[in-house]
Amino acid sequence: MGSAGRKSFIERLKTALLLGMGGRSRRRKYREKGRTEFDILRAHDFLRSVLQHSHDMIFVTDVHGFLVSFNKGGEQALGYTQEEIVGRLLKEFAQDSQELLRLLEDSRTQSSAVGMDFSFLHKEGYPVYFNLSLIDLKNADGKSIGTVGICHDITRWKKLEENLIRVDRLAEMGRIAAGVAHELNNPLAVISEAAGWGAVVAKDAKGLGNEDREELEKVFNDVIEQTRRCRSRTKQVLGFARDSEPTKKEIDIHELLKETVAFLSPELKYKQIDILYQFAEGQLILKSDPKQLEQVFVNLLTNAIYAIKEKGEGKGQITLHTSASDTDAEIRVSDTGTGMNEEVRAKIFDLFFTTKPTGKGTGLGLPICHNIVKKLGGEMTCDSRLGEGTTFTIRIPLA
Repeated sequence: MGSAGRKSFIERLKTALLLGMGGRSRRRKYREKGRTEFDILRAHDFLRSVLQHSHDMIFVTDVHGFLVSFNKGGEQALGYTQEEIVGRLLKEFAQDSQELLRLLEDSRTQSSAVGMDFSFLHKEGYPVYFNLSLIDLKNADGKSIGTVGICHDITRWKKLEENLIRVDRLAEMGRIAAGVAHELNNPLAVISEAAGWGAVVAKDAKGLGNEDREELEKVFNDVIEQTRRCRSRTKQVLGFARDSEPTKKEIDIHELLKETVAFLSPELKYKQIDILYQFAEGQLILKSDPKQLEQVFVNLLTNAIYAIKEKGEGKGQITLHTSASDTDAEIRVSDTGTGMNEEVRAKIFDLFFTTKPTGKGTGLGLPICHNIVKKLGGEMTCDSRLGEGTTFTIRIPLA
């Protein structure tokens, strides 16, 4: 709706509200000006239709700020019924009651007020963000008799903005981590070279007993092994962080799953979680994009680790199961974590939906994984029971 159309809409709404709230004297004045009873009833019908069928939240308060009307759009947005909300002070539902009182005062002195990104609290306690317009209602003597509010829900856009900022920050952290991993490779190479040289010196050194020689060789070999391990980890970090063009090649899904678990070993190291492999016999070859599949498996395993940790009942278990039909490979990732009820499970592939607290999840991981699997020609489903655990099933065409 353009600015002219919105202004016309607000004027008609204001007229209808004035007719509804101004009493007999105001109706009489309108009739004296040539307005018929039919016109008045039509204005009332217009107001009722707007209030009841608009997707925006529309409310009316009296001059003291008590709610006298609240539409179905408001019920859907805030979770309250009209019976629960009418008769209560509007400021009770504002996240910032002082800012609301300021906007209400502005609407009285300026006839209208607009508050961008103003938030009211949902019945369940979380904020719902609106583009808020307030219109002052006056009687025939020019005295304020109430306020009408038109609120357009912008929560989805607000979350999109916040998540884009968070994703950008995570991308920057990934870039920095890749740089750190690259820098670590140089000193690790020096340490490995020095340890190798030390092992050779210890082996050929004169005047050392066999026991001392063996102990020194063991120490140097341990250093070499640990530096090799560190370089392997930094190589994995670099490989995961680097952008790469989508490619399809033959891969053994078993090897990819094992590499993904190895990549997440720091996450698993200090948690009581067992990884159980239930692989089909032999290799399971797919022709697909290994980088994108790795992203899917990292996300699923990370979510499984989080769910087991949240359950907090001692040791947990993640099972990786593979099987194959004539055309598809099936990979199941199961955990013994918190699980989900049916209502939550139905929303997990929706953008920005997350059950994790603020700062812990973006609501992007599973929708992105679902889209990746779909683009690779497969499908991804979920089965979960609250308190028992969750299983994600991925089916990908075989090579």
